[in-house]
Amino acid sequence: MQVAYAIMFFILVGVSETLRHGVFGLNPADTTTIIYGALAICALLLLKSDLITTIHRPVEPLYGSDRLNWSWRRSMLGVFLMPLLWIVPVAYGFALVQLDIHPIASTTVLETLLTQVLLVAVAEGLFFREAVVKVFGREILPVYLISTLALFIFYLPSGLPMAMIATGSGIYYLTLRLIGTNIWVVAALHGVTLILFGKVLSLGLSQEQFWPYSIYFMIASAALSLLVFMLFAPSPREARYA
Repeated sequence: MQVAYAIMFFILVGVSETLRHGVFGLNPADTTTIIYGALAICALLLLKSDLITTIHRPVEPLYGSDRLNWSWRRSMLGVFLMPLLWIVPVAYGFALVQLDIHPIASTTVLETLLTQVLLVAVAEGLFFREAVVKVFGREILPVYLISTLALFIFYLPSGLPMAMIATGSGIYYLTLRLIGTNIWVVAALHGVTLILFGKVLSLGLSQEQFWPYSIYFMIASAALSLLVFMLFAPSPREARYA
């Protein structure tokens, strides 16, 4: 399974780069749809019948380990913990005194929510988080390393600062999953975050400010993730009977 994940990922990266360079003459919207659709398909091929366990909590240890289980009670905890990540960019914006709020129409919110959750957040959640948890979940450290490295490489064509920001947030989403949050709840929170900081709130960063912000965001997100995991990761007994 680990070899299969690696092969799928590198094929996906190669195909994504081919599409982004316009070899087939597709527009950016079609390219994005195909890339994230392929990402979701790869995740489904890896999860197979285990996909049902993302909806119905299994009685037996998930993927052979009690600590990889999730529960609806812990999913609610994940919802309450999500705003901690939002504090990271908001604090930076307040420090620069340039946090802007943009009004957004309800129809735009609904359209963007469907796009960001169904297309981006679900595909990334299933492939970079749930599939990694299944394939590498015997130890927590490899789960973090593989998920982080894969996400970083996936976003690297968008530029190093963007890859660092995506990786920082990805570490936190993975942490929510590892403390017992349902992956679909994590995907919904991911989608809401994309809308909040893509459409509603803006830091108004210049090109010169973007680099230090990306470094700050990645370090702060990683530190926050470590703190959340240390405080809220379920004990083996709790994971078994959650």
